[in-house]
Amino acid sequence: MTPMTSAATPKGVRRRSRLIEAAGALLLEGGFDAVRHRAVADRAELPLASTTYYFGSLEDLMAQAADYVCRGDEAAISARGAALRRRRRGARAMADALAEVFVGPDTTVHDLAVRYEMFALAPRYELLNAVIADHHALLAGVHTDVLQKSGRLADPVHVRCLIAVEDGAVMGALGQHPSEPIDAAREALVSVVDVLAPQN
Repeated sequence: MTPMTSAATPKGVRRRSRLIEAAGALLLEGGFDAVRHRAVADRAELPLASTTYYFGSLEDLMAQAADYVCRGDEAAISARGAALRRRRRGARAMADALAEVFVGPDTTVHDLAVRYEMFALAPRYELLNAVIADHHALLAGVHTDVLQKSGRLADPVHVRCLIAVEDGAVMGALGQHPSEPIDAAREALVSVVDVLAPQN
């Protein structure tokens, strides 16, 4: 029988989880610039050496922080999608539903900025890129469910196009204070939803 390393013991698992939670909290507060070994160790109230023991590199720690944040985002989006009533929706109602599920009426501008910082940096970091790829796959699945609940076709290629429209609208709004990202997403979607996700 192979002995467990200390990282795989219950204590090690708890310590690693504390570090990931601390890194995720720092990412939400200050973006990736805030995710540094010492800052994470201090937030988790663990020795500095624990960050290099449990994570192979700063990139690994950043990816775990992003995964933590994405899981919270995914849980909120999935809950909003599940709560959406099944009924046929015209273009305006469909655009409203998509914006409310995927942007969220209560999602802060700060949290959206963190979301899109992760997306923008993903191509530069292999581990982060894998996290964001998984995140996008889950979002595509929720988009499909929302469209089908609304009496719409959900072709995978067109779903990716809808996501791109949403992302572009939100990112544009983030740089144009006092624009509201959710309103920008609604207006961008209403003009394309009948083309990309026609009623069936």
